[in-house]
Amino acid sequence: MRKYLFTQQFEKSFAELPEDIVQLFEKKLQLFLKDIFYPSFRTKKMEGFKNPSIWEASLTMNYRFTFEIDKEGKIIFRNIGTHAILDRKKV
Repeated sequence: MRKYLFTQQFEKSFAELPEDIVQLFEKKLQLFLKDIFYPSFRTKKMEGFKNPSIWEASLTMNYRFTFEIDKEGKIIFRNIGTHAILDRKKV
């Protein structure tokens, strides 16, 4: 199973989520760590990010999370929230 960590931004956004979404993320986390390309996550690379490569995955049809994978294969969860989190300025 992959190692992972949460950024401060992720932790801040996570704390603001509805309780049912928090529980869903906690339930699906282990599955995601085993297989980031499991079909229900609809994982894909975000356009416009070159270094590092940023990925997005779906928790529900309305909630997404973003992450990157470091050189050692560790997943760094960057943000979580409604689809609007994907509209942030790309760097």
